Amino acid sequence: MLDIWYTFPATMGEDQAWITYNHGYAEVAEADPRHNVLRIKLPFKNPTDYGMPTNEEFPQLSAIDETLDKRFSDLGAVYVGRVTVSGNRFFYFYVDIEEKKAAKIIENVSVSSSYKMQYIFEHDAEKKFYWNELYPTNDDWQVIQDLKVLDSLAENGDIKDIKREVMHWAYFPNESSCNKFTGWVKSENYTVHFSGKVEDGSYYLSKYSHVGSMNLGDITSHTIKSNRMAEDLGGRYDGWETSVEKE
Repeated sequence: MLDIWYTFPATMGEDQAWITYNHGYAEVAEADPRHNVLRIKLPFKNPTDYGMPTNEEFPQLSAIDETLDKRFSDLGAVYVGRVTVSGNRFFYFYVDIEEKKAAKIIENVSVSSSYKMQYIFEHDAEKKFYWNELYPTNDDWQVIQDLKVLDSLAENGDIKDIKREVMHWAYFPNESSCNKFTGWVKSENYTVHFSGKVEDGSYYLSKYSHVGSMNLGDITSHTIKSNRMAEDLGGRYDGWETSVEKE
């Protein structure tokens, strides 16, 4: 299994959470013989007002993350994700060891790190915790793609608060669905740059833009609804691009 990790924000009740999950596990989850899920809860010592770890606490949490991963991986377990929310971090492993052995590892890490951890060990042959609590929804997946672009812009010195034109693309198998989508685009006050059949005639394209910042909430307010509408019409939202703004 190839480990491929993604992180994305999510809302849990009234709280903001951050989910980091092992996307590579999706390819083997169905056939994975490890039928027990181990969920470890680690309360932060000094969480922020938003329930997140402080910069001072982050190195300790990273060290615990690496230690738990190594201790359980050495025993044949697989680390599939973690959730950070409400002043806590939850680690998820699929294991085929006895609960007593897992409990001993957690106890040892708790003592050495001075963090009090709790755990739940239960049967989960269908990998429900992975699919239902960690794996992204279609909306979450769009956010992951948006974060990739935003990270690339930031690496190139982009100032995210500067508003600029953002170009979007959506593709459709027929003229009717493309026209319906473009009609929706106009109703949402986007600027339409092209709507129709592409040169080779294999599909239809709706190309449109808006002006906005590169703050995550700003961009996802456009991409998520575009993705939903394109999918509803049998098409595919193909993402966006913009310029790097430094001044």
